Parts: sequence; structure tokens; C-alpha cells
Amino acid sequence: MPLAIFDLDGTLVDQERAAREWTLQFARAWSLDPDACDVISSALAQPRPKGEVFGELVRRFALPVAAADVWDDYRARMPGLVRCTDDDRAALVELRAAGWTIGIATNGMADNQEGKIRSTGLSELVDGWVVSSEIGVRKPEPEIFRELARRLSAPLDGWMIGDSLVMDVAGGQGVGLQTAWIMADPTPRSDPAPTFTAATVAGAVRLILG
Repeated sequence: MPLAIFDLDGTLVDQERAAREWTLQFARAWSLDPDACDVISSALAQPRPKGEVFGELVRRFALPVAAADVWDDYRARMPGLVRCTDDDRAALVELRAAGWTIGIATNGMADNQEGKIRSTGLSELVDGWVVSSEIGVRKPEPEIFRELARRLSAPLDGWMIGDSLVMDVAGGQGVGLQTAWIMADPTPRSDPAPTFTAATVAGAVRLILG
């Protein structure tokens, strides 16, 4: 059966919206100025270790709390804040019914990422997943894709679908997969160039099946 690998954050779940909701709650809890929400949201969107981000935020706002405790709170609450749209869920059901093997390859901490997969019900819609912290390898390294294929007993032949040109598109291309870049408002040109661009997972699945 062909293999479809999906990214999690920013692809199957709306990580950005969930992070904004956490940020608003965090700012209210610490009585921070309204502008602090923009600063925190921008910092959380940066592609770097969250431990560094929370350390800088605690220092910037002079909060009487350990950065590790803030990070723990963020990780504990994010699984309950993320959402997967009904359209995207239905698309996964359709893809599976068409005979595809479906997996998730995601960077992050296993407890946090698995919490998102289970809380959204994605655990019932895919055949398996791999989280970078489990194996000590992050996308775009080839081994994370190979490990997922091994877990699913599937040939590494099919598609990688995700929102990052570096992690998902370049990573997928590096192991011979076709790629779909999830981007609501893509730039006219991109490097590396995906096989196609779609605004949503549902849109990508329609193109793959079409």
C-alpha cells in the first residue's frame, strides 16, 4: 500500500492558534501588558528549542517562576488546546479507505506530541507515528522517515505532507517521497519546490487521490 506521512503541528493540528490561546491565558495569569502577547506569540513561533524561548521570556518579563515550570505548563496544556478540523479528519478517513497507510512524523517531545495525537482523535485515524525525542533524530534527517516506515511495515514510497519547506518538503524529498506543502498563502516561488502546494490537509488529499 502507498504511504502518506503527515507532519503534526501546523499541518494536522493548528498549533499556532493553540499557542495564541495559551499565550492569552498566560498573560492574564501574570497580569502582563497587552503587547506581551505579541512578543510571546512571536517567540513561540520561532523554530528553535522551546526551553530557550521560555528562558528568554522569563528573563524579559522578570517573572518569579522557573523557565522549566513555564515550559512544563505549556507542554501539559497544549494537547487540550490543539484542534484538527472536521474536513481534515474526513480526508484522512477517505485516504485510508482508498488503501493508503497513514503515519505522522513530528519533531518534539513524545509526551506532548502523543498527547495531541490522542486528544484530537488522530490516533484512531492513522496507522502509527514517530516523535523525534523517541529516537534522537529530528526532521529533516532521513532516519526519522525510515523509522516510521519500519514501524508501519510499509515501503518508503509515497508522500510527505507538511507546512515546513525545510523539515517536511526537503526532508521528504531526501528519502524519495513526493511532497505537498501546506501553506494557506504561499509565496510564488519556493526552494525546495514541493510537488504541489495546498491550503489544507483536505486539499492535499484531494489532489493526491485525484
